[in-house]
Amino acid sequence: MARPDPTATDPFFRVLRERHPDVDVVLLPPTQPRPADPDAWSGDPEAVADDAREALRVLGVSLGTDLPAGVRFWKHHEEAAQQHLVVATSFAAPGREVPELRRVGQALLDLGWRAAPLEREDRPTLEAHRDGHRLTAHVVEGGVDLVLTSRPVADSAWSEDARP
Repeated sequence: MARPDPTATDPFFRVLRERHPDVDVVLLPPTQPRPADPDAWSGDPEAVADDAREALRVLGVSLGTDLPAGVRFWKHHEEAAQQHLVVATSFAAPGREVPELRRVGQALLDLGWRAAPLEREDRPTLEAHRDGHRLTAHVVEGGVDLVLTSRPVADSAWSEDARP
């Protein structure tokens, strides 16, 4: 017995099929993400956000500069039922980009991060880890870009009202 055509019940795909009968439409079943990592934070997500912002603030103080607030967004993990806060910022260092990257690395080490250069990158880059957070710093023309990715937050930590 042939299965019913799933495109016949969906208005978008039904019209697509009617207008373009020569096009094969393949609908894949929805995937279920694996459960969140066992160490994913399950408390208040804003506590993770505050911790991540504080880490950048302390790094800025250590560097003697005010790091701009930067872009902040929650990124859903593609494979697991968890999210990460991503904060991107940068600071200017025209003509001193590589020495400033080294200074960032030393400041991170002094603050208790595990930091090391990343090999095989197209520009000088370092990566640091602490308390589940990951910070990547790389040289750009005229400065240093920083991207902090927070420890994972389980989807279950979000109430339906507070979901990003």
